[in-house]
Amino acid sequence: MREPVIVESKAHTFYIKKRGIPKGCEQCLRGTKAVLFLNGICQNPKHCWWYCPISEKRKGKKDTYINEIQISSKDQILHELKAINAKGMSITGGDPLYEPNLKITLEYIKFIKENKGKKFHIHLYTNGLNFSEEIAVKLARAKLDEIRFNPSRENWKVIKFALNKSMTVGAEVPVIPEVEYVENVKEFIFYLNKINADFINLNEFEYCLPNSQNLKDRNFKLEAGTIASVKNSREYAIKLIHDIVPKVSIKIHFCTIIAKDYWQLRERYLRRAKTIKLPYEEITRDGLLLYALLEGKKRDIKEFYNLLLNELKIPQNIFSHEATNIKLPIKFVLEEFFMDLLIQHNLKGNIIEMTPFRGDKYHQITEKTPIKVFKEEMGLNDY
Repeated sequence: MREPVIVESKAHTFYIKKRGIPKGCEQCLRGTKAVLFLNGICQNPKHCWWYCPISEKRKGKKDTYINEIQISSKDQILHELKAINAKGMSITGGDPLYEPNLKITLEYIKFIKENKGKKFHIHLYTNGLNFSEEIAVKLARAKLDEIRFNPSRENWKVIKFALNKSMTVGAEVPVIPEVEYVENVKEFIFYLNKINADFINLNEFEYCLPNSQNLKDRNFKLEAGTIASVKNSREYAIKLIHDIVPKVSIKIHFCTIIAKDYWQLRERYLRRAKTIKLPYEEITRDGLLLYALLEGKKRDIKEFYNLLLNELKIPQNIFSHEATNIKLPIKFVLEEFFMDLLIQHNLKGNIIEMTPFRGDKYHQITEKTPIKVFKEEMGLNDY
C-alpha cells in the first residue's frame, strides 16, 4: 500500500493528495468566501483565550462586521456578498454559538440561505463549550453546511452531536509548537477519525498584537523573516501530518499564515476590485486599484480639463473631474510630453494605489507616488 502524498497548494497550504480539503477552505483560498464576524463576545475559555488574535477594537464588543466593513443591518451583508461575488460565508467571533449569540446566528444563517439559495455555502466556528444536541438540530434546520470546532480536550465529545445532521463536521486548531500540545492534537485527530468526522484544519500559530505579550511570556519566538509566524509551528505541523496520515483516513489541511493573511485577502480583493472598478482605474495583481491623480488650483484644473477634452481628445467617460483634481488612467500620464504639460499648468501628478473600497471610512491609500518617481521605479524613463 502506497504511503499518502502530502501536496502543497499554490496558496502555500498543505493537504493529503486524493483526500482534498474542506469546502470552506476551498472557497477561502479562492476569495469567494465572505467572513461574518458576529461579535467579539465569547466565554473566554482557558484553552484558547491566551492566544486569541482578535483585536482590542473587536474583543468583547457587540459590533458586527462583514469582511472589513462594520454593519448594522442584514441587507448590508447582502450588499457585501454581491460586491465580492461571494459563493459562501463563514461565521466567526467571539463564539457564534455562545448562548447570548445563538439566536442571531440562526437568524443570519436562515436569512442568507433564503436570499442566496441552498447552494450558497455557510460554515461556522465554535469552541463548542455549550454545544448540544438541541443546538445541532437547530443549525441543521437553519441549513448550516459546515461546522468547525476548537474544543478543550474535556469537551471533544460534543462534536458527536453534530454528526449525521446533514452538515460537514470538522475541527480547526492552531499548531502550537510544543511537544505535549502536538501529541494532544495527534490524539484529537485519532478521535475525529474514530467518530467519522470529515476533516481537521490545522493553522500555523500566529503572532499578532493582541496576543504578543502572552506569547512572549510563554517564550514563543517570531519566525525569522516573517511578521506573524511563530517559530517552529510549520515544522511541527508538517511532521505531525507525516506521522499521522498513514494511520487515519480523515481530511487534513494545514493553512499557513501567508495563505490566511495574504492569499485569501488578495483573492477577495481581486473579486471586489472587478466589481467596483471605475473606468480610470486598473487592478494590480494584489487586487488594489491604481490610477493617476492630478491636483491643483481650481482655475488650473479647469484649464487642464478642457485641454484633455479638446486638444488631447481623451474621452470624457474614462476620467473623473472635480474642482481641484482630475483622475485618469495611468497610461496617459506616462508619456514624456505629459510631464511637461503638468509643469506648464502648475499641477502635481501622483500615481495612487488604494484598497478596493468606496467611502472614506474603509478605503485606504496604500501608496501615493509622484509620476516621475513611479516611472523610475517601473523602469519607464524612456517610455
